[in-house]
Amino acid sequence: MMLAEIRDRLLAKLTDPRWAGVEIAEDLDALAYSAGQVLSGTAIVMLWREGASPQDLATGGFRQTVEVQFVASFVIREYDGLMGADRALQFDAYKTDLEQALAGWEPPSGNSECELIGGESSPIETGVSIYVETWKTTRFLTGEAT
Repeated sequence: MMLAEIRDRLLAKLTDPRWAGVEIAEDLDALAYSAGQVLSGTAIVMLWREGASPQDLATGGFRQTVEVQFVASFVIREYDGLMGADRALQFDAYKTDLEQALAGWEPPSGNSECELIGGESSPIETGVSIYVETWKTTRFLTGEAT
């Protein structure tokens, strides 16, 4: 559910014509493969990892806080000079859009605002780069006490 909410948020917020759309990747292999296949300006979202804290109710139920980390990335295709300067110079505008869409936003199925953990760029193939940001939020896992 949260993955769809993140995708929908980006679809609603990334409205500048430089954005080509928002895709979902299943895992790192799919992310790396799809980055070489999609249009320049495509955002790609992927769940990264989850980690749970100990359940915090002593009686009357079950509730754990689960930290959810996800990847929000974008692909830039620009066949430029040897070192990719033209692609690198585009990162700031895309990063700003992505960060404005996610920073401080709380997914409906979550219970905390999205926070940026970090980001980095990587070449995919000649003329294609991906910039990947890792984000985190939390959700509750609830159940009945037995």
